[in-house]
Amino acid sequence: MTKTRSRKSSKAKSDLVVVTTGCPAGIGPEITLRALAKRTAGSAVVVGDRGALLAAARVCGVDDAWVRALPAYDRAGDARVSLLEVGPPLMARDRAFGRPSGRAGAAQLAYIEAGYRVARELSVPLVTGPVSKECIARSGLARARSFRGHTEWLEQLDGAPYTVMCFSSPIVTTSLVTTHLPLARVSKALGAAAISRAIVEICDLLLRQGVRQPRVAVCAFNPHAGEGELLGSEERQAIVPGIERARRTLTAAGKKAKASTAVTILGPIGAETAFRLGAQRKFDGVVGMYHDQVTIPMKILDFGGSVNVTQGLSIVRTSVDHGTAYDIAGKGRADSGAMEAALRLARKLCGKHRRVPQGSH
Repeated sequence: MTKTRSRKSSKAKSDLVVVTTGCPAGIGPEITLRALAKRTAGSAVVVGDRGALLAAARVCGVDDAWVRALPAYDRAGDARVSLLEVGPPLMARDRAFGRPSGRAGAAQLAYIEAGYRVARELSVPLVTGPVSKECIARSGLARARSFRGHTEWLEQLDGAPYTVMCFSSPIVTTSLVTTHLPLARVSKALGAAAISRAIVEICDLLLRQGVRQPRVAVCAFNPHAGEGELLGSEERQAIVPGIERARRTLTAAGKKAKASTAVTILGPIGAETAFRLGAQRKFDGVVGMYHDQVTIPMKILDFGGSVNVTQGLSIVRTSVDHGTAYDIAGKGRADSGAMEAALRLARKLCGKHRRVPQGSH
């Protein structure tokens, strides 16, 4: 009997992921339940509030008895899905659909931090549900005032030297040089090192997903790639040096591994052209300079199908490509496709070793 239980436990944990439910007043609990209720979803530790999950179950067609019976997380347990509750249970008014409270904001941050700790401890992927940056930052927690997003917060928790936000899609994969930064500050934030990291990390992500000879386009910052510097000089001053630095890094990594990385990097190219050709699958990856330069085309091309990936952490972290959707929370209309895609990619990346040594660029 003991040996049988051991085999079952090993099998149950072989595909384990940690899932944070995001804002309890948004669609995070709904999409988490819908995704994990499917037997094909694999094993998971859910980090969230049981009351919020029960309320979500009642509106999204998931058996609330299943949610009520979810066992508390136990590292040695055999449960396919277990629940890790952090802090005191939320009152109904604090998790009311579409009306996030200060306590909901504090809870969201607690879920992120606890989820990261468990994922790091178990060496398993972290999949995060959508949060409200404003709700967290204005929750009343002193440490939360500087919160600007999962990517930056996880970088601090992890002690990573850097992170790069990426979006993986069957159509095209993208990476961002800067993330949640006011547009007026982007130009000064562009530098060869940051641009090189965004290029190298997207190449690493593509290689780990089985793209053997990635072709990557690097977007210009200015319209029409600056029009010979009539519209700006960031291309010459930062982007071209960043591309050259990335090429050297990738070449050195290939030599060290005694294998060619066979990566083609082109740019700087006007963003409109880069994404048009990316959508036509003439590029495997596109590197953008700032948030909306990437997220607008990605949400047009594959909203709900692309997966947010944080490169540079010591763990695999993926997330949905959408927000809390307070306008439809509690109406049973939330689509769990993005969460399912994030779960699949997290498991695919888990165990895939980096192709480019971190910190070499």
